[in-house]
Amino acid sequence: MGQQVMYYIPEENKHEVLKLKNLIKKLSWGIEYSDFLSPFAIKYAVEVLLKNQNHILHRSWGGYEGSERNILALFSSDFEEYTENLTYPIQTILIEAKNNLSHRQILGSLIGNGLKRDKIGDILVKENSALVFVKDEIATYITTNIDKIGREKVKCSLVENNQVDIKWFISDTGKRVVYTVASLRADSVISHGFGISREEAAELIRQMKVAVNWVYIDKPSYYVKEGDLISVRHHGRLKIEKVLSTTKKGRISIEVLRFS
Repeated sequence: MGQQVMYYIPEENKHEVLKLKNLIKKLSWGIEYSDFLSPFAIKYAVEVLLKNQNHILHRSWGGYEGSERNILALFSSDFEEYTENLTYPIQTILIEAKNNLSHRQILGSLIGNGLKRDKIGDILVKENSALVFVKDEIATYITTNIDKIGREKVKCSLVENNQVDIKWFISDTGKRVVYTVASLRADSVISHGFGISREEAAELIRQMKVAVNWVYIDKPSYYVKEGDLISVRHHGRLKIEKVLSTTKKGRISIEVLRFS
């Protein structure tokens, strides 16, 4: 289905898009690294800002396979042969505590200590420990200055990726649900997925509060497909894992992973 994609830039992403534009202008030869970027900003950079810049190549990495927040490496095409083993300016910090930690607590404490959000990548929390991926320049500050997350005493130490089992930290926290929809229209899938009315789902889409694979959509009739990740502001995310079957009445059975 040929669906027009438009690039609406939400308020909270305008600053990172502006910084990316400046970084692209600055690159003449060699390599430049961005700060950590949201998935929206990386997609926008690749599909809009770099679309006709054939002399600029790019790769991205966030410290582990499947990371959400990543650093974009931009390099001139005559530099390509040197980029097989890029050294991204990323350090991994292990935070250990006696009691369970939460993503919100950790991020709040880091920002409360004056650190900027774009210097911090993914935060993987498992029980009473967490892995935080950060830009090189703030790693030492964290390990020497941060000994509390909220009221919880913590120990922060630098680790090499091969010293920790990242898989243990990556938990599939989504809730798997199977339900049937009249069609794969975005408003129908969102309505069932989050238990809201179809009109409410349609209104969220019209208000530019819904993104499919990090691109904002404005038409409730937009069709989604297997593999799509749907983000709904203030509600969470849905990933369409499988389109299972069509019932005799023509309804479509889908399996989704819901993250709230």
